[in-house]
Amino acid sequence: MANRFRIAELRSVAISGLFVLAVLYTLHLARDLVLPIVLALFLSLLLQPVVRLLRRWRVPNAAAPALVLLLLLGGGGIALYNLWTPAAEWVVRAPQDLKQLETKVRRIVRSVESVTRTAEQVDQIADVGTTDAPQVSLKQPTLSETILGGAWHLLATGLIITVLAYFFLASGDHFVRKLPRIMPREGAERVMAIMQETEAQISRYLLAVTLINLGLGALTAAVMALLGMPTPLLLGVLAAALNFVPYIGPITMATLLAMVALVTYPDVGQALLPPLAYLALHATEANLLTPHLLGRRLPLSPVVIFVAFLFWWWIWGVPGAILAVPIMVTIKIICDKTERLAGVGELLGR
Repeated sequence: MANRFRIAELRSVAISGLFVLAVLYTLHLARDLVLPIVLALFLSLLLQPVVRLLRRWRVPNAAAPALVLLLLLGGGGIALYNLWTPAAEWVVRAPQDLKQLETKVRRIVRSVESVTRTAEQVDQIADVGTTDAPQVSLKQPTLSETILGGAWHLLATGLIITVLAYFFLASGDHFVRKLPRIMPREGAERVMAIMQETEAQISRYLLAVTLINLGLGALTAAVMALLGMPTPLLLGVLAAALNFVPYIGPITMATLLAMVALVTYPDVGQALLPPLAYLALHATEANLLTPHLLGRRLPLSPVVIFVAFLFWWWIWGVPGAILAVPIMVTIKIICDKTERLAGVGELLGR
């Protein structure tokens, strides 16, 4: 009997492992289908408190989410209109600025004479055996074509997310109220408790993180304007957007500021001020402001957050990195509310 019980347990574990692998493979393979749904779901969780407030003010159920989404799209459209000119200037000047940046970087590297001389000797040796044979090269898309193609893809995805978010917000707790009719009472109550706690924690977390990132973007824009950087408003928007991506976002922003500063300022020492100022702002936000504001709203271990960031980046790329923390908070709430998964929830916590 004991051997049969162990064999049954091993089969159960094996089947569960295969099921998890199948789910992960499906999430990766069906990214274009699943990702907009997940993004729309978390967007609806972020906007749900505002929709409920409007409904308390006697705004009709169908009109409240439409009004919130229209205000969001209107604000985004105004911001995009104001940022379109400096962004277009960046695209037009990109080849020239990159050449200028390459020249300055080469001047910095030339201070290490041994490395430069070695590289030149290697290039001379490589050029000795070259022939004049014709080379065939494929035509690559221009920078403008690449950006416009990505913009159309983002626009289509954004439209899908907006429509799905409206339906999620308009339906509200319609599906939750039906659970007692189709499930046993205890199971329905447990599912309703999980959904309510998940919605409360995720909405608070998303709202807090959004406000923090907007504040960081505003401060970055102000500091860049004081330092004389070009298009400080665009830099502030990029700082706010990239701060949603843990670890990689701030590194990317600091690198971008260093590149722009090298092109803008003649002195290398002066060009270090913008990235250092941004890193100081980010360090203050990450180590003081965010822990103070989030507090118990982020009940995950730092190790879990880092591993989840890497995992969801591998599954869905940048959107996965942005959604890593909300997804893991949701998984932890489900584990805490499920008796068999309580140990997993304990491992995910602080």
